[in-house]
Amino acid sequence: MATTHKIISNAAANTTEKPSSRAKKACAAIATESSQRPVATRAYRGASAEEREAERRQRLLDTALTLFAEQGYARTPIEQLCAEAKVTARHFYQLFGSREGLLQALYAKLMQDLGGALLSALSQPQANIAEQLPLAVRALVEHYLADNRRARIGVLEVVGVSPEMERLRRAAIHDMAKLIALYMKQLAAQGDLPDRDYHLTSIAIVGGMNELMADWLTIVEPPSVAELSNEIIYFLTALMHGSHHLPSPENSV
Repeated sequence: MATTHKIISNAAANTTEKPSSRAKKACAAIATESSQRPVATRAYRGASAEEREAERRQRLLDTALTLFAEQGYARTPIEQLCAEAKVTARHFYQLFGSREGLLQALYAKLMQDLGGALLSALSQPQANIAEQLPLAVRALVEHYLADNRRARIGVLEVVGVSPEMERLRRAAIHDMAKLIALYMKQLAAQGDLPDRDYHLTSIAIVGGMNELMADWLTIVEPPSVAELSNEIIYFLTALMHGSHHLPSPENSV
């Protein structure tokens, strides 16, 4: 998905976070030292410099997935991320530039994986078009909530972080909405839905699914993942079948 690739490429560069006054000088010194220090290229214990960098990056992403989900993005300092990932502060700043840079990269990876699960469900060769919607909904809900750390970050922790993070979140919502709009246009082409623009409807569907998952994450006794999937499928099916009884937009007041 084009937007998620952009998110990844911009993840380290875009940040609005300010370190605490106590850490400002240390952060500036580390950033300056990192930019001036030559990058190591020789192998160490059988791993190349590129492989070691990739390992450090993955450890930080894995650690952020756990800590941001369990204690919250705002309450997770860089020092704790580095300590638990066994990565130095210098390497952290080389890889991500800031704590928000790490969040952006993690969110990009989550959206990329989610988009892949949706595309796979919508592309099942044995499924007809009418069967693809339940498959896609189950794929989305199960992918997110089978490991609810993913949903906590994708649905809750990225909200209100910064204008840049909000832009990336909105772009991801629009990407998902495009997949749903494409599906609905296919149904319209075979006469199962009215022929109209489903862009706004698709954004409303993604937003509704987001809110249902946010509620699932925050209530004391949530329904099972299967029950949540079935409720979303019921809602979408009712919405689409009911659209046949609505006046066309040009005829409505």
